[in-house]
Amino acid sequence: MDGSEKIIPLVIGKFLKRRCMKNCKSLPLFYDADSKAWMTADIWGKTLRRWDLNFSKQKRKIALIADNCTAHCTVDGLKSIELVFLPPNSTCVLQPLDQGIIQNFKVTYRKLLLQDMISAIDRKEQLQVSVLNAIFYIEQGWNMVSQKTIGNCCRHAGFHSSPESEELLEDDDEDLPLTELAEKLRNCGYAIPDENLYAKIDEDLATNSESSIQDIVSKVLNLNAERSDDNDDSECEKKSMSTSGALKAIDDLR
Repeated sequence: MDGSEKIIPLVIGKFLKRRCMKNCKSLPLFYDADSKAWMTADIWGKTLRRWDLNFSKQKRKIALIADNCTAHCTVDGLKSIELVFLPPNSTCVLQPLDQGIIQNFKVTYRKLLLQDMISAIDRKEQLQVSVLNAIFYIEQGWNMVSQKTIGNCCRHAGFHSSPESEELLEDDDEDLPLTELAEKLRNCGYAIPDENLYAKIDEDLATNSESSIQDIVSKVLNLNAERSDDNDDSECEKKSMSTSGALKAIDDLR
C-alpha cells in the first residue's frame, strides 16, 4: 500500500500462442489467454496460486484487496494470501487502483505509444503495434508508475499506516506530457481525440463476464428453495416464487 513493491502484471490475450511471440524466448510479464481476452475464474485462481507460492517461499503473509467482479472468486488452498473482498458497489471509492493508479498507468502507456507513432512518422513509416509490442509498452508503463503515485492513491482510498500520514508530492514529468504528444500528431494530420478522452478511451471495455438475467433468477429461485426447506408446507407456499415473478421483481428493483 506504500508503493514499495509492484507485482509483475498479467496480460490476457485471445490466443495463447501468437505469431508475434514466435521468436521471443521470454516475456517481461505473465501472459494467459481467453477467447474473449477476459479475466476468468480459472485465470484468477491460477494467478493467485502463483503469487501464493512466491509469497510462501518468502515466508510472507499478505491481505489481497479485491473487488466483486464475477471472475474474482474465492480460491481454496491459499497459504500466504488472505482474500478480502470490497463491499458491493464501493470499488470507485475504496479500491486504490481506481483512485488514480490505473489512470496514471494508461497515460504512461499511451505516451509510449504516441512517442513511437511520432518516431515512425519522422521515418515516413506506418507504426504496426502487435500484442508483443503492447506487452513491452505495458511493462514500461507499469515501471513508470511511481511509488508516490501508488502511496497517494492508497491513502485516498483510506489505506495508510497512520491517520497523520501526509500525502507525498508527485515527481515532475521527465518527458513530454500526453497533451503535447497528441498535439504533435494532430499537426501531422492524425485524428487524436482530446487527451483526457484519449486517456479514458477504453474505460468501458468489458474485462470479465457479467451475470445474466437467467443467472440472477436462478440464484433467487435456489435461495428461496433453500429457505423453504426450513419451513412447513404452508410457509413454503407463501415463499415460493415463479420464474415470471422473479423477473418482475428484478424489473421492479431496476
